[in-house]
Amino acid sequence: MKLFGTDGIRTRAGVFPLNQAAILAIGQAIGEELGGRILVGEDTRTSSPWILGLAIEGINRSGRSHAEPAGVIPTPAVALLTRAHSFSGGIMISASHNPFEDNGIKVFSRDGTKLTDEVEARIEGRIAQLLPAGVEAITDSVPDLNPSQDTRTRWLRRYEELLASHFPQGRWLAGKRIIADCANGAMSVVAPEVLRALGADVRPICATPTGRNINASCGAVHPETLMSAMKEGVADFGVAFDGDGDRSLFVSGSGKLVDGDAVLLVMSRRIKPSCVVGTSMTNYALEKKLESDGVGLTRVAVGDRFIFEEMQRSGATLGGEPSGHIIFSDFRLSGDGLLTTLKLAQAMVETTQSLDDLTRDWSPAPQMLKGVRVSQRVPLESMNRLQATMLDASAALNGYGRLVVRYSGTEPLLRVMIESDDARRNDEWMKKILRAIEEDFENLR
Repeated sequence: MKLFGTDGIRTRAGVFPLNQAAILAIGQAIGEELGGRILVGEDTRTSSPWILGLAIEGINRSGRSHAEPAGVIPTPAVALLTRAHSFSGGIMISASHNPFEDNGIKVFSRDGTKLTDEVEARIEGRIAQLLPAGVEAITDSVPDLNPSQDTRTRWLRRYEELLASHFPQGRWLAGKRIIADCANGAMSVVAPEVLRALGADVRPICATPTGRNINASCGAVHPETLMSAMKEGVADFGVAFDGDGDRSLFVSGSGKLVDGDAVLLVMSRRIKPSCVVGTSMTNYALEKKLESDGVGLTRVAVGDRFIFEEMQRSGATLGGEPSGHIIFSDFRLSGDGLLTTLKLAQAMVETTQSLDDLTRDWSPAPQMLKGVRVSQRVPLESMNRLQATMLDASAALNGYGRLVVRYSGTEPLLRVMIESDDARRNDEWMKKILRAIEEDFENLR
């Protein structure tokens, strides 16, 4: 039974494996595996309190663990606090950037990192033993609950303190005007408070969670909302978080979108690493820019856990994804959108340059991204029409760009990415690839 994807267990709330019986089994299996005190946080979805309550009941049923609720809190805070306060593990109830109907269970080991494949396999095996017969067919009605009103837990305050301890003391952001799009998610309280405490003039937007508006036309998934707000010209820069706060995208004073690749370029010029860890989705232009700066790029599979694992293996000090997951070696955990915001703001303050100045020579290669919704994950190597078209596309793009076709690790999507120095070429090959996918799936019917 395979339940864990690239970022925990994730599906529509109420549907297996996020129905009542399965959540109880998941909580018990995690409690048995980790043993001890487990920190448990949640995001602002209507289903999060229900899932959190069942997960805690399962953990406590294990007889080996005790759950410590952290309230509404960003995912990276759970990771950081788990390590800093010697918890045996951490759990975050969140589906990150997905719509509010979805939810998930992310699990962290005692050092605040994602679980290894071996530990996940053991937990999955135990879950299979605990599940009652026929549970996969059960869909539960999920209570329509409001987000927790206890927004200032001691754990949230402790997260703020830990973040601030890595930066200069005092109001070093004084004079900076920032628009913060909090995606109506877990950063809605903490991000504006931290930035204000450091002296910034902050205008929060999309920071009033209702339980149903998380990621809805806002945040890092929809940066156009922040870009529109920035057109008023009253801010030095803007930041857009996703629902659980582990990623962030930025908009400069002139209105330019600054994604994770651009942030990696800025940070590499400050850190001066020998190598940066990216993914198969890292823009071709970043590879060339790093190369001209004498910095290598190592590509891994999509997912911040794979970036972290490669950073551990190679000793790299910086890694990240275009989507806004950035990992710094001094934290050595998962992506943290607020940490990235502070690092980028610190670069602006210390160099006395604007975000436009820091990214002036950044221009991404034209790129097209498409997601094809699928009902089953057919092995790509068995899709003959797609394989033939991919070979032709790769030959045409050789030396000019790249093609990536992969299944999403968090959604039922087959993703296609094409980038090159010619947007029209991208469009032509995208149409051919999508046509091939359609034909292959038609032949399977």
